[in-house]
Amino acid sequence: MKGIYDWVPWFRELSAKIAEGGEQYLIDRVKAVDWGKPPALRKFGDDKIDPLSFLYFLSAHLNAIESVHKTFEIETDIPGPQARVFPQAMGFKTLFFGEGPDRSQLFWRLFRQAQPDDPELNADDLREALDIKGIGVAMFTQALCLTNAEAFLPIDGTLEPLGVRAPFPKEKFTLDEYRSIMSRMRRGFPGCRLYEIGRFLYEHGACDGGLVSADSRYFHIATRLDGPKSPDYSSEFERENAVRTSGRASAVPFGTPIPAKKNPYPLDRPNPGDVMLVRCGVTGGRGIGVVVQNDFAKPGGLTAESRIHVLWINKAHSELAGRTEQTAMDRIGESAKKTFPAFANTVEYQPTFEILRASFGVPDPVTINDSGSDDPPVDHALNQILYGPPGTGKTWNTVARSVAIVDNREVREVEEDRGKFGSVKDRFDELRDAGQIAMMTFHQNYAYEDFIEGIRPVLGEGGAEGVAYELRRGIFRDMADRATENLRRSEQTEGDSWDVQEVVRGFLNRIEERTAGQGSIHLYRKGKVNLSIVGVYRGKSGEIAGVEIGGTTTQKLYRGVLERDYPSFRTGAITSYRDIKPVQESTSSEFGQATYAFEVLKKVKEYHDSDRERKVQERYVLIIDEINRGNIARIFGELITLLEESRRIGGSDETTVTLPYSGDEFGVPENLHIIGTMNTADRSIALLDTALRRRFEFVEMMPKPDHEEVSDNADGVDCRRLLRAMNDRIRFLLDREHQIGHTYFLGVDDIEGLKNAFQKRILPLLQEYFYDNWAKIDVVLDGNGFIKTEECPDELKGQDLVDDDQEAYEVLSFDDPTWGEADAYRQIYTGKAEKGAAPTEGGQPEEGTEADDG
Repeated sequence: MKGIYDWVPWFRELSAKIAEGGEQYLIDRVKAVDWGKPPALRKFGDDKIDPLSFLYFLSAHLNAIESVHKTFEIETDIPGPQARVFPQAMGFKTLFFGEGPDRSQLFWRLFRQAQPDDPELNADDLREALDIKGIGVAMFTQALCLTNAEAFLPIDGTLEPLGVRAPFPKEKFTLDEYRSIMSRMRRGFPGCRLYEIGRFLYEHGACDGGLVSADSRYFHIATRLDGPKSPDYSSEFERENAVRTSGRASAVPFGTPIPAKKNPYPLDRPNPGDVMLVRCGVTGGRGIGVVVQNDFAKPGGLTAESRIHVLWINKAHSELAGRTEQTAMDRIGESAKKTFPAFANTVEYQPTFEILRASFGVPDPVTINDSGSDDPPVDHALNQILYGPPGTGKTWNTVARSVAIVDNREVREVEEDRGKFGSVKDRFDELRDAGQIAMMTFHQNYAYEDFIEGIRPVLGEGGAEGVAYELRRGIFRDMADRATENLRRSEQTEGDSWDVQEVVRGFLNRIEERTAGQGSIHLYRKGKVNLSIVGVYRGKSGEIAGVEIGGTTTQKLYRGVLERDYPSFRTGAITSYRDIKPVQESTSSEFGQATYAFEVLKKVKEYHDSDRERKVQERYVLIIDEINRGNIARIFGELITLLEESRRIGGSDETTVTLPYSGDEFGVPENLHIIGTMNTADRSIALLDTALRRRFEFVEMMPKPDHEEVSDNADGVDCRRLLRAMNDRIRFLLDREHQIGHTYFLGVDDIEGLKNAFQKRILPLLQEYFYDNWAKIDVVLDGNGFIKTEECPDELKGQDLVDDDQEAYEVLSFDDPTWGEADAYRQIYTGKAEKGAAPTEGGQPEEGTEADDG
């Protein structure tokens, strides 16, 4: 479907030439066009010819398009047959004028107002045009679309599924109404041009039963055709209005028939009307399209030229709210387990999903719970402590691990996302905002009352004189209660009690939200009957009393019908609209509401099911930084035993305790994970509490000199060798727990970065490690010149106060140029200064330099 919108620039150039040439120019050109037979356009005199009538007339007489192209000297290529799907005049009425008054100047004014990229129609001119007998909203807006397709949308029968009446009553059609409708369309189809929206709606209406329907299914495909390192073909997909896959997805060479059994994915799907979610990798969204043709499904269709042709209904590029399927990333697949939720929960794509559900009845795929057999839960320790020297990435790993726990992923997978399109930190922030992750730090004064619960003073309005006391929950109690509530909700079954009034009330509130701003929710379409929920209505008390149904006329459905019949509908006692009876207090006329009452009950069930599906078991994570700085017995108190896996709520030896302040029964749920960090070089703390050691898994995190983000050539200095050399000496001078972490060198790629790292971070750390023992610090640096030594002054020698062999140490001034010399840093790992060594790849001196001598 490449080039299906070629008519847009062609008509745009034609309109521009008419606007520039003026009235006589148009008359002369109309006379010169070979129409085949005398055109009705000239029936009432050449002086009445106006551009809107001309364009509208031309749309019904495309046999003359080549002559028009030549006569008006259009440079844009003539739109081909597949591009000739645009607003076209129907029937005999193809003019905006007749034997009455000359209105050509009015149409010329409107035509010129429509020309700019950001046009501004005159409301009075629009009203005057629509007041002319024989001119309807559809034909007039179609002519505007032909004039400037990027700025105007036809308001005709194609918009009926979206709740726009057709034919639109022209007495109610105002400029503000027109703007509002087009604004709604743009919001519902993010990133799409108005003419793209119009083409999709046209194709939908042209199909028997509609292009998209309740039979439509969701599929996904990636723009990287051959895996994560291949080029991104997003621009090709958008330009050609098509998506494609590669030979790897089919496991057979291009050009051969699709085998019935050997092909791991049957490329005869998706079918026309199915919805295609387009992604880049596993975290990038590239848009949403509706399939209109699948070349792969044709005999011998597995060729390099094959495409799945789509009409774009959302062209937004966005980072997804979750990860999509990770295997066979170039393959077409059905979107159920991960891909659909990742798109559906992304703000940029939600308006389109709402339209697909509400206006076209496309059902959401049934997603598979994380605990399902298709995607078994990843095993993560309930209690773990990351420990190691400073700068080994403990804090970063708490972020990665907490995201992995909540999202049911391997830690390795999340760590690989670092710095890529899907930001792990963004996901962490999102989960923290949602209340599934919390982070805090222990310190020496932290207590049970801060962590679990305690009584705290509260100042009244009058300051200290109004002191009161309240029971306040700590962060651990808060997280545990939140996880426990989720655990309880996730264990509810279909048989659990639910309040029908609460369900209907929630449904009506959701309807009010979704129909705000003149939106609508599609119910069903059969023949000429097209019903939608257009809003809610309120009673005298101000409470929502029911829903308004829009179709040929607007009717009201009383909420009492929904509350009365929904329990029977849910249990299957009501299976047809014939089972719905009038409300006892109402008149028999309410029998007529049975048809759409039955459809509304379906919507109530969809809402109820989606609300219950959200009650799946989720994981929660509490991060405790510097866990060894707190007094564990004082902070956890009697709750320390509840951390054990077997004693968790849901465990084999489930245990609860009575909290001393509130008197509440309390337990730690099995879906609450605790991650602690511990700096092993911190000498200001006591030995770690034995009770904590017994209940936590310990994950050692040591320096990684070969980390991919540690440079091996920072202006000729190999930071990896440098870090390894310093840590080798520290291990012997102190111990392995006081090494320098690799994060001190992340992002250091030149001498200036090394200088800042040593002066501001590494040297102060060494001072702390060695208690200002500069002799040992100088050994760590291998005497590279950053530490200066001075012998004992002569006047002090021979005195009992000093040792004649004693030396004094002083740090080289930070302004000294030595800090900016690569040789000084290379000496740390080579054992000698490489004077004159030329920086080379990998930081090694070239052969023949002084460093090679001797």
